[in-house]
Amino acid sequence: MAFLRVIQGSRIGELHELISDRLVLGRHPSCEVVLENAVISRQHARMIRQGDSYVIEDLGSRNGTFVNEKKVRGLQLIQAKDHIRICEIVLEYLEELPQFDATVSEIPVDEKLLACEDSNSGELESSSIISTLNAVRGSARLGVRPEAKLRAIIELSTLFSRTVALDAVLKQTIECLFRIFPQIELGSVLLLDPESGSPMVKAARDRSGEETTDVPISMTVVERAIQGHEAILCEDIADDSRFRDSESISALQIRSMMCAPLSGFEEEAFGAIQLTTKSLKQPFSQDDLDLLVSVTAQAGLAIENAKLHAEVIHSHEIERDLEVATQIQLGFLPNKKPDFPDYEFFHYYQAAQQVGGDYFDYVKLPDGRLAIIVADVSGKGVPAALLMARLSSAVRYQLVSHTDVGAAITELNQELLDSSLGFRFITLVVAVLAPNTNKVTIVNAGHLPPLLHDQQGNHFIEGDYSGLPLGIGRELEYSEYVCELSDGATLLFYTDGVTETGDPQGDLFGRSHLLTARPEEECSAEALVQQVLKDMKEFSKGAPSRDDCCIVAIRRLSNDS
Repeated sequence: MAFLRVIQGSRIGELHELISDRLVLGRHPSCEVVLENAVISRQHARMIRQGDSYVIEDLGSRNGTFVNEKKVRGLQLIQAKDHIRICEIVLEYLEELPQFDATVSEIPVDEKLLACEDSNSGELESSSIISTLNAVRGSARLGVRPEAKLRAIIELSTLFSRTVALDAVLKQTIECLFRIFPQIELGSVLLLDPESGSPMVKAARDRSGEETTDVPISMTVVERAIQGHEAILCEDIADDSRFRDSESISALQIRSMMCAPLSGFEEEAFGAIQLTTKSLKQPFSQDDLDLLVSVTAQAGLAIENAKLHAEVIHSHEIERDLEVATQIQLGFLPNKKPDFPDYEFFHYYQAAQQVGGDYFDYVKLPDGRLAIIVADVSGKGVPAALLMARLSSAVRYQLVSHTDVGAAITELNQELLDSSLGFRFITLVVAVLAPNTNKVTIVNAGHLPPLLHDQQGNHFIEGDYSGLPLGIGRELEYSEYVCELSDGATLLFYTDGVTETGDPQGDLFGRSHLLTARPEEECSAEALVQQVLKDMKEFSKGAPSRDDCCIVAIRRLSNDS
């Protein structure tokens, strides 16, 4: 069985077992080997089994694939110990499970034995009762039971290389500890709760093999181990004045105990392992404490990897859910322009995130009129998108139910207030075209004023007819504004993602730039929208968009069109 081992990148030491005849490497969650880096292509490279070996090919990635620092062109055979570099990540190709190097040199340790003081000080009465050991990863003595330490590390490394599930890692850690230390009667793994910051039992078992997390724990010892980042040994708690008043230890009748902190790459303790026994026939020794420090160093890295893997899986699930949500939201928006006599239409929609709160629609009314709606839900992301979906059905119902557009929007406001929007509000503008006429009826609920392009020039349609946004108050009544569109005149509706487009200096595109964004005296609806987008892009100079953006243009065709 072949493997890929990460030797450079954010997850050094991670193993990928090659179990398929064909596997894709890239950052997309569907890849067999997922590599977390923004500059890696979604599907970057592919490995194909040929006999007992693999060949690799680049899938047209932007940054290329390299084997032993030579760029891959076509199919290239991979041999044992070859290094595959994909951007900043380097993978080593292994034809069998890697063995762990048993050649280690002795490393000095900052080890201290708590000194006793006289009984009036309240400290320990005997220096042989408690010992502590600096638990920083890599600082434990290697001269103590080296064969046991090496065997434990290899066993744990082998176990941890086969799983990345947190529950499995915790269970395997406990089981391995019982094999290493035969005197254990109760073993527990505790992790700091992300919210409270208190140690919580995540895995525990006793000598009979019963697994439970409902076990009494000496939090005094655990918290000292975590906060001081030191492993603690108590050979005989009954003779130690410091723990005589501990109710949990007394209830458990504990006689000997070890506790060591768990830490990961940053060497910041996030939990602890506590081992206890009620018998003094085989109390824990200094050698045992040293061995436990080595075990917790391995376990800490494995637990941190498992937690990071769970976070990645969770983020991938959120990404997939957002992709589905994006498709659902786009389903609420028109997928084609309406066919309405003497008029042409064009629209543009882009969410700042995967889903957004901008909304537009074309609604054919029973009497043959056509309603064009543009709205902006306060906020961005999923909450705004959910409210946008609610708005979509509500506005259609009210427009179909009322011939008076102002009355329809007034009822829409009441309906949305009854739906408990919380502190959110919606700006909305609706324009209704009647067939065989050049008149358009506009109702504006706190939205940006439409921009009219006609033979008299360019100007915004604003005035007393504009009301407050939807969801503000119950006593609001919305009035209509009726205007005539001359031949070739164009109405432009937009959201604040247009006017609030910023440049690198923090200046805004604003209404003044929008007013002049017109390619020629008489242009199509599509040409007008494209000109606005072009001017926005030039103004922003590549600065990222901070808000959703929606633009809708309607143009009355001239007689000679």
